[in-house]
Amino acid sequence: MLRVVAGVSAIALLLGGCRGPAGSNGAPSGPPPVAVEVVEVPRESIVDLVDLVGQMEAEESVVLTAETSGVVETVGFSEGEEVKAGALLFQLRDREERAKLREADARLRLAEDEHRRIQALAAQKTVSPSELDRATANLEAARARRELAEVELERMAIRAPFDGVTGSRQVSPGDRVNKSTPLVRIDAVARLRLLFTVPEIAMTAMRVGTPLSVNFAPFPDERFTGEVYFVAPTLDPANRRLLLKAFVPNPERRLRPGLFASIQLELARHDDALVIPESAAAYDADGVFVWRVGADRTAERVPVTLGIRRAGRVEVADGLRAGDRIVSAGTHKVGPGVVVQETAPVPPLPPTAAHAPAGVGGAGQ
Repeated sequence: MLRVVAGVSAIALLLGGCRGPAGSNGAPSGPPPVAVEVVEVPRESIVDLVDLVGQMEAEESVVLTAETSGVVETVGFSEGEEVKAGALLFQLRDREERAKLREADARLRLAEDEHRRIQALAAQKTVSPSELDRATANLEAARARRELAEVELERMAIRAPFDGVTGSRQVSPGDRVNKSTPLVRIDAVARLRLLFTVPEIAMTAMRVGTPLSVNFAPFPDERFTGEVYFVAPTLDPANRRLLLKAFVPNPERRLRPGLFASIQLELARHDDALVIPESAAAYDADGVFVWRVGADRTAERVPVTLGIRRAGRVEVADGLRAGDRIVSAGTHKVGPGVVVQETAPVPPLPPTAAHAPAGVGGAGQ
């Protein structure tokens, strides 16, 4: 009998030892809270950007040639000089053309006098109408010859077609030139054109007026702004890409045609978006969701619709409200109804600690 009582007592002790620690009311407590990082959902701006490459060109560029043959008499510019539209760049020898213009002026005066005389006689009915018609035709012909002589004289002066910068001069005074002789190149550089292409998958997002920012190797710490002004109506059949052109202002003339450009093109901008860390978004067979933390520190699964992604941040288009508190790190440890314990985010290692220079802090110090 004593052995039976002792055995029952031992079993009771074993069962008591297997129970968890009692709570304040004597009942066993639940599992401990899981440590996670929690953030509050803010409203902020987020921009959808795409990274591309392109090349700069002058807004306008032309290699000047003469409209007629002749001998260069004077050069009216210096190489690399900024010139205005209409500035005289080359003057060809024009004594013959000036003489032809004077001759045309004299013939025009004679034709005008003859026409006035015949017109007066026609009013007195002393000449036939056909004579007046002939005098009128002669007057029109004299005017045309005078205009032609004036055009030929103007061709001897070669002027800048637009505001720009002159390049290397190809001829000197005394050189004989013709219509195919290159004289000088002029580039309009106050505003440059940026040429780039996008794949066909991005075609529907391309719009005239889309802003962009550009970076160049000679200015690694600066970004220049521009705006798309042309979207090609068709894709290039060779590479299935769409050509775009943008204007980039260049008031200080720091940029040059031919520069290689790294482009960030703005596809969309939402200025009052709900934005969360990408690490807060979890995925399962039912879609995308986040763990929202309630006032009692319990986790709730909330389906969300995501929008723009940029630099580790993602827009929540539907499912959350500003001020909601969500789990941003440690989502794999959370389940419905789980109590969470907030922890401070782990700061990233400073660059000097992650990549210490050789000989600094080494074992031999």
